[in-house]
Amino acid sequence: MAATTIQPGVTLTANYLDRAAQDALLAAVRDVVANAPLFTPRMPRSGKPMSVMMSNCGPLGWVTDEARGYRYQETHPETGAPWPPIPEIILRAWRELGGYAREPEACWSTTTRRAPAWPAPG
Repeated sequence: MAATTIQPGVTLTANYLDRAAQDALLAAVRDVVANAPLFTPRMPRSGKPMSVMMSNCGPLGWVTDEARGYRYQETHPETGAPWPPIPEIILRAWRELGGYAREPEACWSTTTRRAPAWPAPG
């Protein structure tokens, strides 16, 4: 497992996750999304929907909406449920690769989506 510095602060660690670990990571992310469904954040003030859907895990999650703007909060903006914990496979990568002493308080994922009126790629 060799680390390559792409530029200061950006490192690629090729082959950090073997195929089994990649499958485990995907399963962990799917479990997070099953417990904290994807939602569409909205721009502050205008309320315009962003072009992504997202979910979070950990004690805090990043959200934004028309009324309260950008922030971290303890609960899902649509379900009101607490965010699920950060999966161990992600925490292990944080500990082994991150070089940061404190545990993360938030972890989020975004999924880009195409608006129905946009042309399909290709």
